[in-house]
Amino acid sequence: MAFLAAALRSPREVGTPVPSGPSLARRLAAVVPRGDVDGRRPVVVELGAGTGAVTGEIAKRVPPGSTLIAIERDAGMAQQLRARGLGADVVTADARTLHQILAERGLERADAIVSVLPWTLMTPGQQRELLAVLRDTLHPAGVFTAAAYSAGYPMPTARRFRGELERGFREVVPTRSMWDNLPPAMTYICRQPVT
Repeated sequence: MAFLAAALRSPREVGTPVPSGPSLARRLAAVVPRGDVDGRRPVVVELGAGTGAVTGEIAKRVPPGSTLIAIERDAGMAQQLRARGLGADVVTADARTLHQILAERGLERADAIVSVLPWTLMTPGQQRELLAVLRDTLHPAGVFTAAAYSAGYPMPTARRFRGELERGFREVVPTRSMWDNLPPAMTYICRQPVT
């Protein structure tokens, strides 16, 4: 109910009235390192964590001792996510403050950033600004993945988002639509950020 309430309260910020389905959550979490990265435990950040549909899958995947930061702007959903006890450091904040969030934890970069933010509802300036933050905070060998809803794919904002990804990353791999998700969705897997 917290997810639906947040979607009704702020539809442009939540993007969909239902949380990610299990198959989309697994696909998004699939990029998360299962072991050490350069001899250290990985740092994973989730943007738009909601009530934890994707967070739970990420938590199953990361090795013990990893850092999992789940950023959720809506205080009600963040509180519900904290109550689930998934082992994530839940932060109620705007994703654009990722530099500060990492710095407060003595970290500089993330090895994986997973996004369930409604990119197609953002203005071009918001897309560019947030992607710049993500490229700056992603380890050069890291991976960024984002969910995109298939019904919106033909929209100019969706095409613009893909263009921004292709300008900001040397490798952008779109996945096939997952028709069993409500609404149907696909993901982008992005590597080699352009800084």
